[in-house]
Amino acid sequence: MGKKWLDIVYNEKSSIKLKQHYKFWADDYDRDLVDWGYAYPSQLKKVMSQDIKVKKDSKILDAGCGTGLVAQVLSDMNFKNLVGLDYSIDMLKIAKNKKIYKRLIQESLNKKTSLRSNQFDIVLCTGVLTSGHVGAKAINELIRVTKNNGYLILSIAESIYEKLGFKDEIEKNKKQISKIKISKPFIALPNHKSSATSKMYLFQRI
Repeated sequence: MGKKWLDIVYNEKSSIKLKQHYKFWADDYDRDLVDWGYAYPSQLKKVMSQDIKVKKDSKILDAGCGTGLVAQVLSDMNFKNLVGLDYSIDMLKIAKNKKIYKRLIQESLNKKTSLRSNQFDIVLCTGVLTSGHVGAKAINELIRVTKNNGYLILSIAESIYEKLGFKDEIEKNKKQISKIKISKPFIALPNHKSSATSKMYLFQRI
């Protein structure tokens, strides 16, 4: 299937079918993304090492964690207090085998999760807030579970930032979050012709 998977998952409108697609892609997911030059791990490392100062025992939510490919960077940086949440049980099985998370939860970010409010020092959501996956309304949920003065690190593609309501949703929540930094645009998967150009958004909960 190779390069077709990216087009398939980002064009899928049915959440049930999306879960099936990830079931079939799960075993090859990490290899495919690495082959395509997956940029989110290096972008996250840059934010964590240059833009914020947090303790190594900070409680971190990897929202839409998939196989744990991005959070592996955090583990390598000696952040061990990681919680992963994802809709795909098959992706979570692979994440579990990496032994980088304290806890893994199978839930959708398109609904209110079972997570209690105001508990995470950092909430990370990369490659998830996009068409066919998780909509702009999820930003409310990500804010809800973030501690006061905690950080949100989000990736959003330039092509959908306004079109799918992310700009408006962030504007609506400006009393709850302050913008710390927005990265320069970068290609998420430089070796894949269908890749989007994204930015990393860093906010702090007020």
